Amino acid sequence: MPNFRFRPKPPNVLDYPAPDLMLIRTLVNAALKRTIRHLWDDLPTVGAMRKTYMDADRLGAIGRKRMAVTLDDVGGVRVEWIGPQHLAREGMVVHLHGGGFAMRPTLTDRRFGGWLAGKLGRPVLLVPYRLAPEFPFPAGLDDCSAVYAGLLAAGVPATRIVVTGHSAGGNLALAMLMRARRVGLPQPGGAILMSAPIDLTAASPSVAANATKDCMMGPNAWPWTWQVYLGAIPPDHPDASPLLGDWAGLAPIHLHVSSQEILLDDSRRGAELARTANTPVRLTIWHDVPHSFYFMEFLAEARRCRADMLAFVRSVLRC
Repeated sequence: MPNFRFRPKPPNVLDYPAPDLMLIRTLVNAALKRTIRHLWDDLPTVGAMRKTYMDADRLGAIGRKRMAVTLDDVGGVRVEWIGPQHLAREGMVVHLHGGGFAMRPTLTDRRFGGWLAGKLGRPVLLVPYRLAPEFPFPAGLDDCSAVYAGLLAAGVPATRIVVTGHSAGGNLALAMLMRARRVGLPQPGGAILMSAPIDLTAASPSVAANATKDCMMGPNAWPWTWQVYLGAIPPDHPDASPLLGDWAGLAPIHLHVSSQEILLDDSRRGAELARTANTPVRLTIWHDVPHSFYFMEFLAEARRCRADMLAFVRSVLRC
């Protein structure tokens, strides 16, 4: 296990902004409830979900410079590099995007990777893993695991890699860490899991408790995921629900989640399991922000969260 120098704050930190910033957050939550949350009143089609999320991806890119990427093949998987690729052995980030295992918000994904690379002065590797339902479980996890193994085979030290994952990407990041340990590969230097659905059985109490609070997701997200991503695979399979896997011997993990999310208790339960297994962990709960607030730089919470992520990555990579 690498020397974990990050100085964690107490867990379960609720972040309350100033009143004027609260107004911005309230307006964002209301807008998302009108445009995205209503989709989960039923089981939406994959086409409807992709259109909604891709429209939001394009809308968020208006007035922004498109991020250039360098295409490459790592571990037999087509990937995208951003930043100084030649410095990969000195330290890098592997980022796994969200999108319910079925979508990739490409512009947002690349913009976040570009921000990370620019702040760190280190390369960021984006993994456009195969998507369900065309490529159901475990295709996405296979791709992410192949990329990690490919980086190690290319000579990148495991301790010089930080894995970040948002939403479905957080699920894949944790499952990838557990698979790496299972097949005898060393753990990366650290991992950041952002609003990660790590228990696809829907057993977390917040699935019901936050059903009306979450402005982006509803309980129907679970049967949708079972249908689109898992198919005949039971949701308690540890590669699908890594919360139910073995937490011992994993890389240091920082979990971020919002207090309003139906996913809240996935992160709470994960933090407790990590502590019990003596895996270094930190949990930060952000107050009443949407599922994807990390990419909404106009929110004060997003800016503070990003600063927190940078501190974690820098502490691991020593950059």
